[in-house]
Amino acid sequence: MIANEGYKLVAVDQIQPHPDNPRIGDIGAIHDSIERHGFWGAIVVQKSTGNILAGNHRWMAARHAGLAKVPVTFVDVDDEKAKRILVADNRLSDLGVYSDDSLVALLKELASTADGLAGTGFDGDDLDDLIHKLGDGEEGHPYGREKITCPECGHEFVKDSL
Repeated sequence: MIANEGYKLVAVDQIQPHPDNPRIGDIGAIHDSIERHGFWGAIVVQKSTGNILAGNHRWMAARHAGLAKVPVTFVDVDDEKAKRILVADNRLSDLGVYSDDSLVALLKELASTADGLAGTGFDGDDLDDLIHKLGDGEEGHPYGREKITCPECGHEFVKDSL
């Protein structure tokens, strides 16, 4: 178990991205989420160095959004353990998968609201691709999809009957 000091609001210039972070994040999508929903969660920072172990890109997006402070939890670990946390935070996220049916249902619900998919990291094209991936409108499929080809450009898309 790693000891931490709980959450503290820390000035963004008192911490920095870990110099060995191999992840390249979508700062724009994270910034959009912060603008829509605020900053949620905490950044995990190595106490001895001020290097961010989890939340490097959220920190970058928070700075871009003009936030002066972010919630941080400091952990007292050596450099090797810090790098293990850094790698694990990135890799363990990669290992997760979505239930495509559940994701489509959730995104369709959100897409029908006034804010649409804004701030989710997904857009209408992503939703269309997921719907297409799930099926081509076969009998009995829950979303009643039909593949259509645009006569002008030849682009294929999915028409959702719901």
